[in-house]
Amino acid sequence: MHEIETKVLEVDTKSLIKNLEALGAKKIQEVMLTVDWFSAPGFDKDHQPWFLRVRSYSTGKIEVTWKGKHEIEGSARKVREVNVLVDNHENTKTLFEAIGLVCYAHQEKRRISWKLESVQFDLDTYPKMPAYLEIEAPSEKEISEMIKKLNLSEHQTWNDGEKTLIEGKYKINWCDMRF
Repeated sequence: MHEIETKVLEVDTKSLIKNLEALGAKKIQEVMLTVDWFSAPGFDKDHQPWFLRVRSYSTGKIEVTWKGKHEIEGSARKVREVNVLVDNHENTKTLFEAIGLVCYAHQEKRRISWKLESVQFDLDTYPKMPAYLEIEAPSEKEISEMIKKLNLSEHQTWNDGEKTLIEGKYKINWCDMRF
């Protein structure tokens, strides 16, 4: 599976929620996420051949995600990923460390998600930075259309990963983000 996504930066959450509801988007979750990132030894966080994370939802869901290197498609980013559900965050971390993987980052964030047809919207709030909207769709064209429909065309978009956004634009340590 591939994901195609774009982040729309510094959104006004109240206006955004109102516009999503007006379009008929259905709220599918409101959660707190805890994420730990792992790599093979010998790679620094900026030169990973792949990405592996354990993500826990405040609802109790826990998943492991492997992500390959991304490609840029217009204003969107395309990434191959594989997701597997697990039943225990700490045991999964212990397993990864036992086979030699290194936990190099930890984040916490709040997320509210909506779905409209084949498009998913994730409003993410990290500590010490403005909220952003991630739009994931089957194509870059659909993402661009949704940005217009939500009256977000004047906002800066970001088609690279959250690490480069957080460290590059906001100058925050992506490896340790806690509320």
